[in-house]
Amino acid sequence: MSVITRKDVPVEETWDLTPIFANDEEWEKAYIQVEEDLDRMLHHNADLESAKNTLDLIRKYDSLMERFSRVSSYAFYKYSEDGTDPENQHRLGRSQNLGKKSYNLSTVIVNQLLQLPKATVQTYMEEESGLHAFHRFLEKIDNLRDHSLKPEMEDLLSSLGRTLNAPNSIYLTITASDLKFETVKDKDGKDVPVSLFMYMTQVETSPDTVLRRNAYQSLSNGLKKYQHGLVQTLTNEIHKNVAIAKLRQYPTTMDYLLHYDSPADNNFYAGDGIPCDYFEDVLDTFQKELAPHMQRYARLRKRQLGLDKLLFSDVKAPLDPDFDPPISYEEAGEIIVEAVGVLGPEYQDLMRKVFADRWVYRGDNVGRRMIAFGGGVHGVHGYSFYPWGGNLFDVILLGHELGHAIHLTLASQNQKFINNGGSLLFIEAPSTLVEHLIVQYLRENRDDPRLHRWLNMYLMMSYHHNCVTHILEAELLRRLYKMADKEIPLTTSIISDTKGAILSEFWGDTVEIDEGAKLTWMRQPHYYMGLYPFTYSIGTSASTVIAERIKEDGVSVGEQWTDVLKRGGTLGGFDLYKMAGLDMTTTDVIKQAIAHIGNIVDELENSF
Repeated sequence: MSVITRKDVPVEETWDLTPIFANDEEWEKAYIQVEEDLDRMLHHNADLESAKNTLDLIRKYDSLMERFSRVSSYAFYKYSEDGTDPENQHRLGRSQNLGKKSYNLSTVIVNQLLQLPKATVQTYMEEESGLHAFHRFLEKIDNLRDHSLKPEMEDLLSSLGRTLNAPNSIYLTITASDLKFETVKDKDGKDVPVSLFMYMTQVETSPDTVLRRNAYQSLSNGLKKYQHGLVQTLTNEIHKNVAIAKLRQYPTTMDYLLHYDSPADNNFYAGDGIPCDYFEDVLDTFQKELAPHMQRYARLRKRQLGLDKLLFSDVKAPLDPDFDPPISYEEAGEIIVEAVGVLGPEYQDLMRKVFADRWVYRGDNVGRRMIAFGGGVHGVHGYSFYPWGGNLFDVILLGHELGHAIHLTLASQNQKFINNGGSLLFIEAPSTLVEHLIVQYLRENRDDPRLHRWLNMYLMMSYHHNCVTHILEAELLRRLYKMADKEIPLTTSIISDTKGAILSEFWGDTVEIDEGAKLTWMRQPHYYMGLYPFTYSIGTSASTVIAERIKEDGVSVGEQWTDVLKRGGTLGGFDLYKMAGLDMTTTDVIKQAIAHIGNIVDELENSF
């Protein structure tokens, strides 16, 4: 990782946050105003005796939440640039305090609306057409009726919002600021610094076996020092969810997590409401049907790399070690913009703005966030954080994060803020589709057999990440939550050994699962996001099938997809997929995607 500071990062490698706020002083003014308005609404007794009064309240709430979103996003983005900067730390801390008030207000508003009988809400919507704009928000609240608590209990949980989110905050702070790893040697004897982000995005897929294995050992040693502390953080997260699930009278904690969005995101009203049986079917399907293809690929990797044994540090090693084409950020932008043309001119024009208007932070400086992301600010546009490495691999991963940014931009342009809590079941489809489109574009426009083979290997890496790594994360969560529901203590050894058993079951005898592999539960913040990891596999399966349809039928399919993105959170995940022409209520699309992965392995075996 670089040793330059934030102030030394060239402007062109930073994002332009001025569309959110022109400067820190404007943020300060907005902060004060939002805080005053939150306090005012919190202490105002709402009159919901008429449809008009109810609409007025919801409109004020929607406007205030959108303004709060701007304030909190700005603080988070500045902190992502440099988490060691005291001003950024202070700004984020104040934003989190404001978030507590916004969460309290959300609780109050929802509690008030829950006091209205369902029939009254329906009558109000018939009397006041303006309420139709907030139909999804009202639908989600209605879905809470069977699991809502007394208003004073909801208020209590709301007041504890920041404390309840403490496990996630502690994990992110430790991995971003405290966790350090020893520098290692590459095959040429040169020193290479190790960080969590650079290991997962660069080193893990490096052609240098010496570097990969040395960095993996450094990573494992560094994680091991924190395992007992972070296991307490994780178990606190799990036990918190178990307690809330019981309080809300869900049959299991997984049922609760599949019904609710994350309280930390102020989307505490109902999420997709996915049946627990569906969640478990998805996990079982991937582990049963995908494992044979991945084991074949592991054996191919071992043969092609000439390794006596395939270590866990080798499972993402490139099969063509000498092929690693460098690429500039400017050329990456040109490729991505052209690749998404099949989604229609509206989508493509937004992608042009990404690079023309600096929506991406790509600087490599001390204190920057370790994990890439794509986000958006309602009423502004999307943003992405991606430390740029400078090769073709980065082009496609950057495309993934920009897929999130454009999706959120389209949604915010077309939907009310409080309607727009995105479906977790759908959220990873727009991002992984961009990956597929970049691969298709390069295949069609670059006549290089070696590149085409590399693209197949990239797809396998992407499927590995989305349909193996994340599915196995979800599998660990499934087992841990079932243990916790049965009040089985979750110790360091139980969590690590369970992770090791899951990896061994999936990879069979093709990959050696060592002590470091058992610690991979420490690498990702996903364990603090409910059952979120499994949604990657749903989105990736859907985008695989949509990409094939676009290839066959052209822009009409792509434009239909763009229209779906505009619906934002106004539909549940299954309904969004249905609008795109996919039935995701069964595992049929997943099985199609797994068959596609098997075909890629066939091609790679033949190519070598």
